Amino acid sequence: MNLDSNDIEIEEVLYRYFRKELSADEVMDVESWVENSPENKRVFDEAQLMFLDMKGISYYKSLDVQDVDQSWEKFKKENNVRSMHQAPTSSISLLRYAASIVAVIGVAIGVYFYQTQVEEVTIASVTEVRELTLPDGSLISLNEGASIEYQEPFQNNERRVTLTGDAYFEVAKIDNQPFVVEIGDVEVRVLGTKFLIDRPDDNSLSVQVDEGSVLMSYNDLHQIVETGQTLSLDMEEEQLVEIEDEIGLTSFWKTRRLVFNVTSIEDVVNIVNQAYETSIVLEGSTEGCSLTVTFDNESFDNVLEIISSTLNYELIEDGASYTLKGNGCQ
Repeated sequence: MNLDSNDIEIEEVLYRYFRKELSADEVMDVESWVENSPENKRVFDEAQLMFLDMKGISYYKSLDVQDVDQSWEKFKKENNVRSMHQAPTSSISLLRYAASIVAVIGVAIGVYFYQTQVEEVTIASVTEVRELTLPDGSLISLNEGASIEYQEPFQNNERRVTLTGDAYFEVAKIDNQPFVVEIGDVEVRVLGTKFLIDRPDDNSLSVQVDEGSVLMSYNDLHQIVETGQTLSLDMEEEQLVEIEDEIGLTSFWKTRRLVFNVTSIEDVVNIVNQAYETSIVLEGSTEGCSLTVTFDNESFDNVLEIISSTLNYELIEDGASYTLKGNGCQ
């Protein structure tokens, strides 16, 4: 084995030495050559440094040490790094070339990991409805107490988010990258649409679609929900049921709108209590009392005033409790 012919052959032999690919006799030849002169020792040290940097690339790219060749070749191809075998051998020293390669590697690694770093993003809404825009342009409204998690950038050719609580989605349409919402064991998959997810408790969930369609899945249950439909899931019974929500209670937190059409006063009070999280009590006769009215972004005080004045009920306030007292509507 000749270590004195040219830089390229020296580099090849030393590379194989660090990879432990040489025979025992060849190892002895290398070590003898290193001890031959300070210049040889310097070249050896510089080659070893470069090899360790190449192992560093392998490590950062989550490759095994045995994949150094694959990592280096891939890195060269992606970053247009010229192979050492193409270097002139006359006046360029191994030190200078090794230093330049290490510099290129350092900069490229920084750019590579800056561009491909995955960030876990969590956004929560504590005391009020919160609006946000995802990196793909999708718009999300989070209800009070809701939160959403996702990776930026999105991974595996899909836009996957994890939801806790209630949210309204206006999903930007990207045909080759579906949008997936995880809510516990439930999955809602879409391409581009507008829909609302309501989670009243741990054992139930409903999906209301305003535009487009979604695929709702839970264990072995799979159901497409079309525009204008609201599908309710009972997780304990593992049942999917289509429901009607003409009044708008499910989406009230988002729309602030309730529509009553000849609705009994008992149902009106029950729904208003849920929507505004209040406590209204009925006293006296409710016979024949119903209401046809639309509450559109009305304050709770205005709602109480409209109900009491329309049905000629007496309104009694006691701290956070409210009583509507009437004599019927015959």
